Amino acid sequence: MTQPAASWKRHDWQGSAADFHALDLPFERALWSCAVTRPAIILGSTQAESDVDAIEAHALGLDVVRRRSGGGAVFVHPLESVWIDITIPKDDPLFIEDVTRSMLWLGDVFVRAVQPWVNAQTYSGIFMPGEDGRNVCFASTSPGEVFVSDSKLVGISQRRGRDGARLQCLLYRSWNPQLWAPALTNIDIRHRVSALHVATLAADAADIVSAVFAALPA
Repeated sequence: MTQPAASWKRHDWQGSAADFHALDLPFERALWSCAVTRPAIILGSTQAESDVDAIEAHALGLDVVRRRSGGGAVFVHPLESVWIDITIPKDDPLFIEDVTRSMLWLGDVFVRAVQPWVNAQTYSGIFMPGEDGRNVCFASTSPGEVFVSDSKLVGISQRRGRDGARLQCLLYRSWNPQLWAPALTNIDIRHRVSALHVATLAADAADIVSAVFAALPA
C-alpha cells in the first residue's frame, strides 16, 4: 500500500474509553488508534444520561462515559470494535467549514481502506436520524459515514473548535448487541437495536488501522 505523506502521524493508544475521551489531542494531521481495555457505552455530547441504565450497565461489565462530539450512543469493545480518531488543524485544506460536507473526504478514506474486504460507499445525502438515531449512532445516517448496501459500516462524529477538528470513527469486527443493548432504558429502542442490521469487517484490527492510515490523502 502507498503510505500517506510524512505530515500524517500515527499514534496507537490503549486504555479506558473515558481516559481517551479526556485527552486533549493536538490539532495536527494524525491518526489515533484507540484500543479500549474495557467495554463501554459512550454517550453523545448532548445525550441524556437517562438513555442508559447505569445499574444494568455495571451488571454487564460496561463503563458509561460521555464524548465531546455529537450523535447517539456507541458501544466499544476490546475485540469487537475498531476505534480511530483523526485530527486535523484549522488551516488544513481538509478542514471544511460546511459541516454537511466536512466528513465526506474521511468517508472516502475508509471506502478505499476497506476495498480488500468489502465494497462500501460514502453516504453523501442529508442527515437522517431515523427513529432511534439520536439515541444510538448506528441507527442514524450522516453525510460522510460509510455503508455496505443499507447497513452502516463506519460511524463518524466530530468535535470542531477554534484550532481544528477531531473526527471520531468506529466500525465493528462483529456486531453483538446483546452485550450492551439490555442497558438501554427504553424497551422499544432496546428491541429495535437488537434487530438493527450493521455491516461488519471480519479482519484483524491492526490490519484495518494500517489500511486506513495508508489511505489518508497525501
